[in-house]
Amino acid sequence: MRALCLTLFLSVSLSLFSQITVTVENTPLRAALKKIEQVSDYKFFYNEKLAGLDQPVSFNVSNATIEQTLQKVLAGKELTYRMEKDNVVVLLQKEAVNQKTKTISGTIIDEKGETVIGASVAVKGTTLGTITNVDGEYTLANVPEDAKITISFIGYKTLEFKASDKALSKVTLKEDSEMLDEVVVVADAKTKSGAATNFSTNAIENTPTVDRNIYDIVKNSPLAMTSKNGGITFVGSNNRYNSFQIDGTVANDVFGLSAGGTNGAQTGANPISMDAIQEIQVVVAPYDVRQSGFTGGGINAITKQGTNETHGSAYTYFNNQNMYGKYSAVRGYEKSPMSQQFDRTYGGTLGGAIIKNKLFYFVSAEGKKNSYPSSTYPGYTSNYITSATAKQIADQYKNLTGIEEAYGERDIEQKSFGLLARVDWNISEKHKLAVRYQHNNSYKDVYGANSTTYYFGNSGYRMNNKMNSVVAELNSRLSDNLYNELRASGTFVRDFRDTEYAGPCVQISNVVGGDGETKITANIGTEFSSGANRLDQDVYSFEDNLSWYLGNHTLTFGTHNEIYKISNLFIQASEGAWYYNSLDYFLQDKPYKFTYKYSDPDMTGGDLKYAPVMKAGQFGFYAQDKWVVSRDFNFTYGIRFDIPLLFNKPTVNSAFNDFAAERNMGVRVGETPSAKLMVSPRVGFSWYTDEEHRTLIRGGVGIFTGRVPFVWLSNSFNNTGMEQKGTTLQPKDASGKNDTNEAPSLGEYKDNPLSAATGSMKQDIVTTDKKFKYPQVLRANLAWEQFLPGNVKMTLEGVYSKTMNNVFFENLALVENGQVYAVPGVEASASPAYKVQAGDYYSIINLKNTNKGYSYALSALLEKHFGFGLDMSASYTFGHSKSVNDGTSSVAYSNWKYNYSRDTNSGNELGFSKFDIPHRVMAQVAYTTPKYWNNWMSTSISVIYNGFSGNRYSLTMNETSDFNGDGQKGNSLLYIPTDEELNKMEFVDATNKKGEVTMTAEESRQAFKQWIEDDAYAKNHRGQYAERNSNLTKWEHEINLHLAQTIYNPKGLGKLEFTFDIINFANMLNKKWGATYGSLYNLSPISVTKLTTVNGQTTPNYIYNKSEITKSDVSSRWHAQVGVRLTF
Repeated sequence: MRALCLTLFLSVSLSLFSQITVTVENTPLRAALKKIEQVSDYKFFYNEKLAGLDQPVSFNVSNATIEQTLQKVLAGKELTYRMEKDNVVVLLQKEAVNQKTKTISGTIIDEKGETVIGASVAVKGTTLGTITNVDGEYTLANVPEDAKITISFIGYKTLEFKASDKALSKVTLKEDSEMLDEVVVVADAKTKSGAATNFSTNAIENTPTVDRNIYDIVKNSPLAMTSKNGGITFVGSNNRYNSFQIDGTVANDVFGLSAGGTNGAQTGANPISMDAIQEIQVVVAPYDVRQSGFTGGGINAITKQGTNETHGSAYTYFNNQNMYGKYSAVRGYEKSPMSQQFDRTYGGTLGGAIIKNKLFYFVSAEGKKNSYPSSTYPGYTSNYITSATAKQIADQYKNLTGIEEAYGERDIEQKSFGLLARVDWNISEKHKLAVRYQHNNSYKDVYGANSTTYYFGNSGYRMNNKMNSVVAELNSRLSDNLYNELRASGTFVRDFRDTEYAGPCVQISNVVGGDGETKITANIGTEFSSGANRLDQDVYSFEDNLSWYLGNHTLTFGTHNEIYKISNLFIQASEGAWYYNSLDYFLQDKPYKFTYKYSDPDMTGGDLKYAPVMKAGQFGFYAQDKWVVSRDFNFTYGIRFDIPLLFNKPTVNSAFNDFAAERNMGVRVGETPSAKLMVSPRVGFSWYTDEEHRTLIRGGVGIFTGRVPFVWLSNSFNNTGMEQKGTTLQPKDASGKNDTNEAPSLGEYKDNPLSAATGSMKQDIVTTDKKFKYPQVLRANLAWEQFLPGNVKMTLEGVYSKTMNNVFFENLALVENGQVYAVPGVEASASPAYKVQAGDYYSIINLKNTNKGYSYALSALLEKHFGFGLDMSASYTFGHSKSVNDGTSSVAYSNWKYNYSRDTNSGNELGFSKFDIPHRVMAQVAYTTPKYWNNWMSTSISVIYNGFSGNRYSLTMNETSDFNGDGQKGNSLLYIPTDEELNKMEFVDATNKKGEVTMTAEESRQAFKQWIEDDAYAKNHRGQYAERNSNLTKWEHEINLHLAQTIYNPKGLGKLEFTFDIINFANMLNKKWGATYGSLYNLSPISVTKLTTVNGQTTPNYIYNKSEITKSDVSSRWHAQVGVRLTF
């Protein structure tokens, strides 16, 4: 009995001493209680008819006990509460009490005379109460003299005494087997043991943002960082491996085209209005097995809901060219005001009761429109393509195709509209139903010009997105200790691209910039991937969780299932694509490569734009036990089983399968990966080491199974060589190493590219390894949370992930063909050379797994919440992430060819991930004044500093001639020579189109030598190939500011708020502060002009290639936005 008493005492004590941090402002009481549930392990029970449940409350507690919290929550209300088992709080109507008080004390024992530890001693009908200590003793002050005292303990009969009763000095409890009969539906909050962060409504509203994007909030987690490739990265992982949910239901772009990871992100549309969000939950290592679908991080946006009282808001935000900095970082900080543009957001929310206490509604609608000129255009910097050169290209394109192109500054437009409607129905005391509908409709002009690549004015595309989603959730109390959550959803996404015209795609490399040295790539014609591009996604999900409350244990059994139907029209080079090695070759119409792809009407029943359909599913089953071992120690352990399936297969290509079998490739077209059972066991704990709960150790270890972006699997449905056919022709000289620049000409075949391909078809094939598994990582974390003097909270946390299954792309069309030497006779500079196998296949990209790779992050966080409206925090995060292939593209061939490497098909080149950010520093200060001017006004200000150690990029060679013969130029890592080796390299004179020498061979050699000495990585790694993503851009520093002036209605009926947000505030103070850099993938300081073979050894000729890291123009400027919001 003594052991039982100790266990139960510790369990009850956990309820009374757990620390709660939460801020609530003008929120109905029932919603406030829900919020407390979300940030703690407490569950509130109450009768729906209790008065005051819909009255608004405002409070702020930091590291408070449940008693301290409820004292603030219930202040001034005719309500009280009673604590029960399993962290249950029963809300009751308050009874009037006499204010004359006394102190009572005593000892509680059982029938055997043993002390009862953790017995509840409470003043009946009030919030006043305590528990007995390890000696069974209690003391309770401020007890009304005429009060009644209840003494209770789980498993014993409850006793009641008058406060004046002397028997209270020593009370004996008798055992009772009856169960507690007051149970109400609850939502079980998830214990924090792994790495996680929650953002409240207050934090969301006070975060500086112009885009009003959910990632502007999430990036303030120490383990998260916005990625310049789009979206957000957690602990150096690919942003495509994240999970995004709304109210616990999948809202990912599961196909994986959107770098942002959400439906509509390709058009720049936000997945959900910030005004519809009650709270944002971020997890990196949750040990609750219900959470899955990611190997990066998980984001869950919890939506607002209606109450008995009508509440709403109306708002608008605006900025234009006058709200940007006027100095250009890319033009030496000269004054260069932005051209005319605007960005306007407008929206509102409304929530209330349809039937009081029974049926509630909440609606949110938001629209956004912006228009701005592209910041990249001919002549925008001195080393970019000039207007004269652009005119030459446009004139020649018109001469060859009859299509006239534009090359001046062009406007880019984006427009979106989002609607969210939610209905909550209290069917009965046991059952509650919520139904949510969401609609998004948006478009965005996509124009890919940057500092190294130019697109002519009409050579981009307009991305369109439409999304409709319906979600239903039923919460049911099945018995006194059984609770069930049932969710079902259907999401329907339609993405498609519009182009200005259908014309041949042309890419011209090595176009010389205005400085006569910098090389630019120019693109004109219908964008390569946009002539035939449409995606339809139907995603269905079903989830059921049954929770069984058994004293200190909460058992959960559940299933989560997703069904996908995906149709993807994706035909690259649908109008034909011609590639030229220089402007001169384009003016002569001498392409080095020609590509054309199309739907074969004989295979598709006459459909010239055939889109294969892929059907897939992922089924999950799990069980776990959340065990409250003691008041200080929580333990969660469980196991999850996921079974990913493909329900159909690509069309069989018998000719290819025979070809592959003859060469023992081990792949087949028409096959898909077999079903795999993915097992994910997890264990997590949370341990308070002291009685005051000022020290917490938490952590765990487990396996996390994610989704694979389905576009990578869909590639094998689109590239069978059956329904969709095509060819790539790239003639070589007798050595097979250098281009002849004699591919089919544009002028001759522009109207009938198929005729150029006939008779010389070279197909692109994509296969998926039969043993391929979905992404998995083994992840562990350990954290120490400590309250320092002054109630400063310190959190030290480490997270480590080891790759179990990740992706690797190989090109099986290639066979090794000796070696190529970056430096003649130097073995360290040797790299495998390749050639394409005999046969009718230009590329054979195979998707397979790798288990190589890892990441880790160590973070330190300090937080201080003052009692007068001031909050401060600061954090530092250090980490690294390494991978074999980052999977930054949606196209299989691109994932292979842009994986910069020494050996293009090696799966052993472990390098830094593109998402690796070694150092990050963040600081936040937020302050809200008390109301002033007779409670009419208050002012809020928040400042966030974010500094990080730049972005990763690779050192490569620019290849006029293909260095290693793999058929792709520019993907070979740079060999960094020693001084002795540098003298052996074959540099040649660089000439212009007139044959005039612009840089001698020796000048190129010396320029390259100087570049090596100036590069921090290169000068320390001479005599070896550079590692992939070896380099970092310079540190970036950003300070963002949010100001809000609130005017209150003196009757408390609403408020009017004026906001002013400044992004990159430091740049407003000094034009040279706050500089940022674009998303740079690689930098090439030398060019391979030709390959020669002497004495059986192949070596290249080089010229120096001026290549610099450039700052971003627009994002290096400060940027402001004003807003007005009416809340009622």
